[in-house]
Amino acid sequence: MQTKTLSAQLRAHVESHYPLLYIVTFEENDADGLIKNVADDRKIIEWNMALGQVDFSTKHPLVDYCDLAKALDSWLAMELDNHVLVIKDAHLAMRDNHLVVARLKMLANKIIHDENTTATVFLISSQPSVPQELEKFITLFDLPLPDGEAIKEIVKEFEKNYTLEISDEVVSELTSAFRGLSKHEIGQLLNRGLQDDGKIDASDVELVLGEKEQIIKKSGILEIVPIREDFNDIGGLEKLKSWLKQKAYVLANQTEASEFRVDSPKGVMIVGMPGCGKSLTAKAAAKLFGIPLLRLDVGSLMGKYVGESEGNMRRALKQADAVSPCVLWVDELEKAFVGIGSGNAGSEVASRLFGYFLTWMQEKTSPVFVLATANDISALPPELMRKGRFDEIFYVDFPNEQERAAIFEVHLERRKKLSSAIDCQKLASKTHTDGFSGADIESVVREAIEQAFVDDKAKLDTSRLLSVIKDTQPLSVVMKDKVKEYKEKFSSTKIKPAS
Repeated sequence: MQTKTLSAQLRAHVESHYPLLYIVTFEENDADGLIKNVADDRKIIEWNMALGQVDFSTKHPLVDYCDLAKALDSWLAMELDNHVLVIKDAHLAMRDNHLVVARLKMLANKIIHDENTTATVFLISSQPSVPQELEKFITLFDLPLPDGEAIKEIVKEFEKNYTLEISDEVVSELTSAFRGLSKHEIGQLLNRGLQDDGKIDASDVELVLGEKEQIIKKSGILEIVPIREDFNDIGGLEKLKSWLKQKAYVLANQTEASEFRVDSPKGVMIVGMPGCGKSLTAKAAAKLFGIPLLRLDVGSLMGKYVGESEGNMRRALKQADAVSPCVLWVDELEKAFVGIGSGNAGSEVASRLFGYFLTWMQEKTSPVFVLATANDISALPPELMRKGRFDEIFYVDFPNEQERAAIFEVHLERRKKLSSAIDCQKLASKTHTDGFSGADIESVVREAIEQAFVDDKAKLDTSRLLSVIKDTQPLSVVMKDKVKEYKEKFSSTKIKPAS
């Protein structure tokens, strides 16, 4: 269904004489099929980096190898009448090559203004990278990854070709596990599963999930975060936890919720002090929802070339859509949009990233729950903070005394050191003055246990923990000025407290 829709869109653009159509995909064979379908009886000529100009169908060279600039020169000199020109690995061919860009611009103008010229240029690439000089000539298309129905067809076709018997339950599980992968990757994993034991069964689902993690890691933008934490590992933040439990119930009963006219959860932004549980909450939320946690590395979005950063953002969000249902954790969100409105080149990139992210947040229909965390809200554009972008925004402050006692209990219990010899309430009261964060408390527990081990494996007690507390400089002291600045900014906003 997706491919048919894209084919119709491409045909409409070809017949409307759009000069440059840019298809973003790793699946060159699928792109070739689409081009052949919309080309009808037009003559197709292809250029690729490996062989130069080739016959589109056979991939045999037509002439001696020449670079793209020379190929474009020859196309400019030709009488182009009902031609389709295909350029593979377009982003590499255009990169830092001003002559290629200039000649593509000349070719686009020829297609638009020369009455005797009828041609369409298809640019095929694994990532969008559009030079500014060509922006008004290029129309971008994403070749979608297989949806659930398409994946099921691939599995069924594999079953038929190898005369296998795959149960409906396994087909359903594989269909879910394969989401976010290309047809080629799905085929490879099915082949690997068959080679392992000569069949495709439930054991292959684990194989797929393991390989899927590697594939997503290779993108360098998203990573699948292993989840060990749950809400029992979070001391305090009761209002935030209660809110997330409500969303978990809606997600678990999505069909009934939709019939009851309950909106599908969009996401939450958690802002506040460093080391106070924002990242831990992201992991525990994914565990609560029972879906994968994808972390978006904001730093990896920034590319060297024009359009590369925006392309990375598109790829990341497209992959999150395909892998859904999932939690997309955007850590340190403020770093993605730093510099907006400053007027420099970085500001323009940040503005485009911000615009694309906002549009995606507003229009997405896939079950991607966005969990964004930030320390410095002053660096965030006001448009991101208004109601409607996220379901809610929570502020995480340094833990109060009751929460600090709970945090001590969590970390001691996790290390099997909680005993009657430890007064967590007393420890909580002694960490009040300087404002200990959850991370500071964890550091105190680790240091006290290590000291007890070195001291002839002595029993851990309250006095040893108090001694470590006395010698600890918490984050609120080490970063006193920055923490004060954060507190002043947060106090001026009407953000819901997490505790």
